[in-house]
Amino acid sequence: MKFAVLFSVLLLVSLFSIQSSFGEESSIFCKDGKVLVYRVNAEKYACLNPPTAENWYQSGIAEPVDEITSTDSEMNTNTLHPEKMVSSAPLPKSSLGPQIDYSKGYLVEEIRDGIFWVTDGAYNTMFLTTGQGVIAVDAPPSIGTNYLKAIKEVTDEPITHVIYSHSHIDHIGSASMFPANATIISHLWTAEQLKIRNDPNRPLPTITFEDKFTLEVGTQKLELEYHGPIHDPGNIFIYAPQQKVLMLVDVVFPGWVPFKDLALAEDVPSFIYAHDKILEYDFETFVGGHVTKLGTPKDVKIQKEYFDDIQKNAGIANLQVDFMEIGQKVGFENLWLVFQIYADTITQQCTDAVVPQWIDRLGGADLFTYDHCWKISESQRID
Repeated sequence: MKFAVLFSVLLLVSLFSIQSSFGEESSIFCKDGKVLVYRVNAEKYACLNPPTAENWYQSGIAEPVDEITSTDSEMNTNTLHPEKMVSSAPLPKSSLGPQIDYSKGYLVEEIRDGIFWVTDGAYNTMFLTTGQGVIAVDAPPSIGTNYLKAIKEVTDEPITHVIYSHSHIDHIGSASMFPANATIISHLWTAEQLKIRNDPNRPLPTITFEDKFTLEVGTQKLELEYHGPIHDPGNIFIYAPQQKVLMLVDVVFPGWVPFKDLALAEDVPSFIYAHDKILEYDFETFVGGHVTKLGTPKDVKIQKEYFDDIQKNAGIANLQVDFMEIGQKVGFENLWLVFQIYADTITQQCTDAVVPQWIDRLGGADLFTYDHCWKISESQRID
């Protein structure tokens, strides 16, 4: 919802900027005699020469936009397809997690046998009590020092070890709050990236590994493994065999579709492959790093099915949509524009096929399926 609201605000700001150049009470027009149209597939706006606009209308690529006028301080956006800007789909019950006391700012619960998870409703992570000190995984800035409060809420043990799931700020950007003498463990590539970033809020690891690393402290054991870039080079699987808890950040979002563009995954085939690798583990509880919900193997299987559906429909669209036919409709003067519409058409065809099947199964299917279709259809063309 926050992203949708932000998009709406940015759109209003950009439109207001156009309006101000014509006077406070003027209609908004494109320059040089061009007309404003709404590009259906991309859900965006464009200024076109009238003959091109008419061609686009007839081809179904665009819709005309009524003149936008403002006679008061608030702009009327009824003609700007507000239904395209904000999700109106109700959330499936399977997307809902435990209630959080937002006056407190976080929820901490024991999963089992000394493993606890902490969530603020957007980010989550876990820590372990060992009898000889706490092993903390990650340090999301959104949780911040509430992470320390959550740990103190359940144990007096000091934090002796910290594990970085990967290098991204939104998951380890508050790591400087941990004791300076804590042992920090990460994959070798995470350490290399952090050396380049030189960020004092993300202290460099003291122990790195390439393929596997086993950490045993007191009563607890964690198995750390690297199975390829998946989301980010160095993103590791963190497995507690005794409790059958598996943590992998930014890949599976229990009850929800991932954030846009496969949660910004850098390697699409590796991201898709990760679902099968996750299911090779003997786990009962999954910690994904986001949303207010722990997962199970069932959640992983459901998300795998979702992306199988996207791969299938993106493949169909890639075969059916004809680049030259698009060019003949919109003109070849601007080849990037032709390709943009070509890609938008493929993406929308995939989206239209997938969303109806998932709108009642995964939260946010109406928001981010378009982005996932785009990312996967592009990967099918280049990977």
